[in-house]
Amino acid sequence: MEDLFFFDADCKIGSGPNTGIGPDAKALLDEMDEYGVDCALVRHINAPMLGAIESNNVLAEMLREDEGSRLFGIWSILPSQCRELPEPDEFFRQMKENRITALTLYPDEHRFVPCRLTLGKIMDAALERKVPVFLNAFSGHWRELYNFVADFPENILVLCDTYGKWGYDRQVRPMLETYPNFFYGMTGYWVPEGICDLANTYGAQRFLYSSGYPRYIQGSGMLQLKYSGLSQEDIVKIAGENLSKMLKEVEL
Repeated sequence: MEDLFFFDADCKIGSGPNTGIGPDAKALLDEMDEYGVDCALVRHINAPMLGAIESNNVLAEMLREDEGSRLFGIWSILPSQCRELPEPDEFFRQMKENRITALTLYPDEHRFVPCRLTLGKIMDAALERKVPVFLNAFSGHWRELYNFVADFPENILVLCDTYGKWGYDRQVRPMLETYPNFFYGMTGYWVPEGICDLANTYGAQRFLYSSGYPRYIQGSGMLQLKYSGLSQEDIVKIAGENLSKMLKEVEL
């Protein structure tokens, strides 16, 4: 395990009235040092309630604590019709300036219907720039998720499951089978043999190591991957190679 490069796809930092005092960038970096995680992709823990604009700004400020450039951010998006976020060219320029490499959305909390009608402009811009979009807010809302993925089949889409400890194979496998740009993070997937079967069925390049920090410790997902029964080559891909490659291809 010591010679593996780990890139965590699912971490949160920050505090809020509903989440309490949460970890800051330093706390996450300390956790990464303890378990041997090299880099992490980070969201604001209170983005659903804090709102897209404020949480994006706060996250960017928090990432400045990371002088070693090991943390990369995920910003929330909104429909373009209310003109709350800058136009795509300016928005993505700001992403590059603040080491933001991916997007996410919280349709229920931010009060919009997630579809092409509302998000077509920003999603098409993300597709053009190869920016991945994380779909954690859809976890458990399978009909909405299916509809959203069908609306944007060419986009790079990532689901890191956080609400079910054993995985949702019957819900997730149809998307893996149908959409080549759909990726699955292994947050909370506590079935090592299941990880092996997923990777053998759909290819190890479709899966990402993701801890769900701070809900789960980073070492837990590392252990599941280590004992999955996969080849060393496939473990290397899932541990960090896949996400590193995905983010290197982003064109901001």
